[in-house]
Parts: sequence; C-alpha cells; structure tokens
Amino acid sequence: MGNEVVVMRSASAVGREEWDALVPPAQVYLSYDWLRAVEECFGFELVLFLLRDGGRTVAGVQGLLVRDPDAFPYHDPTGALFGDYEMDHLRQALERDRSPQESAEAGALLAAVVRAEAGHTRAAGYPALVMTSPYGYASDVLTLPGTDREGAIGELLAAVEAFCRAEEIPSQSFLWESGGDAALHRALAGHGYLEFLSDLEYDLDTGACASLEEYLGTLERKRRTVVRAEIRKFGEAGLCVERVADPDPALIARCAELSEGQQKKYGLPVDRGAMERLFTALLAAPALGPALYVVRRRDAQGPDVSGFLLCLEAGGVLHPKFLGFDATEVGSGYAYFNLVFYHQVERAVAGGARRISYGMGSADAKRLRGCRPAPVRGWIRFSSPAAQRRIEPYVAVFDCLKKQLLGDQDGRVQR
Repeated sequence: MGNEVVVMRSASAVGREEWDALVPPAQVYLSYDWLRAVEECFGFELVLFLLRDGGRTVAGVQGLLVRDPDAFPYHDPTGALFGDYEMDHLRQALERDRSPQESAEAGALLAAVVRAEAGHTRAAGYPALVMTSPYGYASDVLTLPGTDREGAIGELLAAVEAFCRAEEIPSQSFLWESGGDAALHRALAGHGYLEFLSDLEYDLDTGACASLEEYLGTLERKRRTVVRAEIRKFGEAGLCVERVADPDPALIARCAELSEGQQKKYGLPVDRGAMERLFTALLAAPALGPALYVVRRRDAQGPDVSGFLLCLEAGGVLHPKFLGFDATEVGSGYAYFNLVFYHQVERAVAGGARRISYGMGSADAKRLRGCRPAPVRGWIRFSSPAAQRRIEPYVAVFDCLKKQLLGDQDGRVQR
C-alpha cells in the first residue's frame, strides 16, 4: 500500500493517540488536547491533514480556516503583514538612521503602500487556510521519528494545495513558524511560499540553575539589584502568590474577567464566556500540565484575587500563557514580574523544568530578565499567480525592515 493523505474537518475526528504520537513533547500548542479545547470553546474551523502509510499515520499538519480577516488579527495573513503591531515595527525601522524629514517621508510612502496592499490582500486572500495553532501561535509539520521528513512535508503541502483548489481557498500560510527546520523551509520555498520575519520569541534557560539565587547570579549586577527590589516590594505591598489546585467556577470566572484587559491590550477579541470555558477545559487536561496561580492580598480568600496566571507544562518546558491583573489592587507591587518571572523561575528549578517559553512581545522586559530571542517566521502563498506576483515585493520589503529592526537583538535572525 502507498501513502495517502486524509483530510479531517475537526480535531474531534482524529484520535488523541494517533495525533499526539506526532507531536514533540514540548510543543503543547499543537497537542490534541489544546486543539480540541480551542476548537470547541471558540468555534474555530480546523482542518487536519494526515499522511498515512499503510493505514499508519506518519505525518500531519493542521490548519485553521479564516473567513473574516477582522475576526482574530493574529490568525490571518492581513493581520500578520499589515496589523497595527507590525506597522509600529516598520515605522520604528524607518526611523532608524534617518532624519525626521526622511523618516516622515518614508512613513507616508509606507502608509500608502499598506493601504493599497492590505486592501488587495483582503480581496484576494480570503477565505484563508492558516497552518497555525489557534491561540497558540505555533506552526509546524509533524512527523513520526524515522519518517522521511522532507518527503512527508512535500506530500502534505501538495495535499494542502489540492484542498485549497477544490474548496476555492485562495491563500495558504504558515504563521508563527519557529525552530529553524531546514527541511520545512526548503519545502515551503519549493512550493512557492514567500518567507518573512514575523517577530522574535523569548525563552529563559533554567536548566543550569538550582535556585532563584543562582538565576539572579546570571543577571548583570545592576539588573540583579533591581530584581531583588521588585521581589521585596511585592511582599511589602502585602501580596502573595498562591497555586490553586482545584479552582471553583467563581474563581475561574474572576480569572476570565481579569484576562479581558490583557486581551484588549493586544487587540484580541474579548469573549469572557469562551475564556471561562477554555480555562475550565485546560485545567481538566492533565496532559497539558496546567497550573493556576493567583495573586492575592494576604488576608483575601475565595475568588477575591488581584491577578492570575494559567501556565502549561510539557516536555520539561513551562508555558506561561493566560494572565491578567487588577491594576488598582496590585498597584506598584510588581505583581506581573513576580508572578510571571520570579515565581515561575522558582517553580522551574524546584520541579526540574529546563526552560520557560515566554513567546513573543514585551521584548525589553524579557531580555532584561535573562531571556534569549529566536526568530519566528511567516510564510504565505497565493493560489493566483497574479496575486502572488503582487504581494511578493511587499513581503520582501516587510522582511527587510523587520530584520533591520530586530536583527541587532540576535544575529541568527539575519540568516
């Protein structure tokens, strides 16, 4: 029997063991439980492609059908190439090494180009098939160990293109791809995908530390003094961190309420009911290693919390994921840094986790606390040759400006 690709229109149509056999231990956002949870709680349209050899699944890739480019700005090509966050990055790049007049002129030209190209992409690119984990910002083609990876990727990409032709889906993209997988990069380029630098993601290596003090010893002396002051002020503000092993619905509802501010900060849609359902589902999925931490006043009880963090753990890697704070309650107590960084470092070194994955954004806060950057790439392909030719120059300029802005933070970004 030869290879065949089977297309499933929901994660629920695939067996957990079948799918998770493909997923690397630390890649929590491509796991079966994650995909099922976000699909059911938010109503995402997932499409899974399975490569089977004699009935045995040896490779797979999952995608998300995006019909409305305004529905979720980080799950679609328009948002990845023309969103407010991306435009801020490009304007910063244009201001570097230019006079105010030159940067203003370049900015005006960029704004005109973005208006034209964003409108064209919206018209030519939707519905879009985005090979990205919803809410997880992870893209990859998954293969069993021992599989001809490059061959499997090629078969799956061909199946994706055939599916898009049959369903009249005019664009395909891999957003938020990381890991530097040369086989995947060659295959994507060979199938006509255009590459661009999306952002940087940040990891903190805790494997060499046996205590919080050893972690502090890895920081520069001035930064070490600042961190110690932040830890002290957290305690002086009467705040403490507590892990809640079995949260009741009222506490989960409070966490969903606190998450709204964080969602709005990054331009994400707010659906408190969906977030409550998602938190409940994740906390009930032991394979995801969920842990809920809250910030309280020392005399507070029940759902009366000032902040929270829902963290996942898989393959020796911590993933601080959902968080939120009541600014009036935590005040200047440095609750964010204590909960998200220092408490998680203590947890990592105590529990043997070797790495904390902090994802993208808040670059300065992460770098100053010892995190190291790595590139996150995007790849896009239009089925129409005319649409592909039109977007190609913009993608090249976008990539160049992103590298100009971000490249000095880590030399690997430039390659």
